[in-house]
Amino acid sequence: MKTRIVVVALSLIAGACGSAAPTTSTAVPTAPTTATTDTVTTTTLAAQVEPAVEPAPWVDPSLTLSDVEQVLADQWNSAANRRWCSALFPADVGVIDAGGRIRSANFSGGWAIAWDRDAGPGREPTGEYCPDCGRGAFGIAGAGLRASGDEASRAPNTLVWADGSTGGFGPEGGPDAPDGAPILMTLLINGEGCVYNVWSFLGEEHLLSLTRELRFVETLRGEPTLWLQDMPTKEVVSMGSPPWSEPPLPRSALPEEAYLEWAGEAGAPSACPLLYFADLGAAEGAAIRRASNEGEMLVAWDSPAGPGHEGSGEPCADCGRGVIGLGTFQGNTRAGGLPAAYEWDDGSVGWTIAEPYSYGIEATVNVTGFDCSYWIWSHLGPEHLEYLLGQLRRVEGLP
Repeated sequence: MKTRIVVVALSLIAGACGSAAPTTSTAVPTAPTTATTDTVTTTTLAAQVEPAVEPAPWVDPSLTLSDVEQVLADQWNSAANRRWCSALFPADVGVIDAGGRIRSANFSGGWAIAWDRDAGPGREPTGEYCPDCGRGAFGIAGAGLRASGDEASRAPNTLVWADGSTGGFGPEGGPDAPDGAPILMTLLINGEGCVYNVWSFLGEEHLLSLTRELRFVETLRGEPTLWLQDMPTKEVVSMGSPPWSEPPLPRSALPEEAYLEWAGEAGAPSACPLLYFADLGAAEGAAIRRASNEGEMLVAWDSPAGPGHEGSGEPCADCGRGVIGLGTFQGNTRAGGLPAAYEWDDGSVGWTIAEPYSYGIEATVNVTGFDCSYWIWSHLGPEHLEYLLGQLRRVEGLP
């Protein structure tokens, strides 16, 4: 996703979802440790200490292709964000693998790898946490959402590296995370355009050990990309009364695919209110489907023909795939990082990427009081995107 992840969100991008953002403090990594037990506590963080600047591990010599697993090269080479999101891989997998087996993972618009173990905490394919399945025990992803520059500051703990990179970490989903949540690092590497997600169900020390091992890989490098807040400011469009304050849609108007994406993700109902389109406008008649983005809500619509993007994320002139999309991600993923493109009377704000790419024209919206980010894209042009923004509604009977 973009995780939009997006996304997306992400989501693919997680943060605290509550009434107020947590106070930011700084934790300093300790010497690497190897996780060897299945019994871990993932929601208790180490005591906070004074801020410190750490040497950046990724400034060390890059790994070669022979140093990494082929699955990483396959994932990165097929990712839509490879031009602006370099691949990362642990320099010494033995420090952190804890008996894991590497595999590809799903991050729409981006790339991801995960390690599965025979037992211990993890995540089911549905997104639900599991106490002893070992699936996705830890992993690394380059999310499809472009970075705004402030994502790491929203986590309860932050790290600062000497090259200007930053990382924020804490329980996935914030202080009210469900039992069994992993520790998630939101990582911004200076010069890279994406948000990296690094996670571990094996505890905070394992996550920090994994982060310390991260290196770039020769030939799997994106071009240097400016943070998006450095892009030219565009005139803000006043959108008037927020559509989500209008009468909600009846529950019968919500397709099952959208409900399953929203309700199936661990913690989504309590963290992010569901918004859905009252009307699709020029995309009317497109077929909805659940999109691939682990851990967040993401749906897309396919048309028989017309513009869209392939499964790899490459734009297409007449495939119709993913002609529009809607994602929900925990946390305000771009607040404060980008100049606003849209404003509503309730103080809600939306941002857009300056130029179209794999997902056509897209916007990320932070709704006042929700502490969530909603990702909307359209291959049908900026006017259609603006139309979709005006169609976002709550759904009757759902939080």
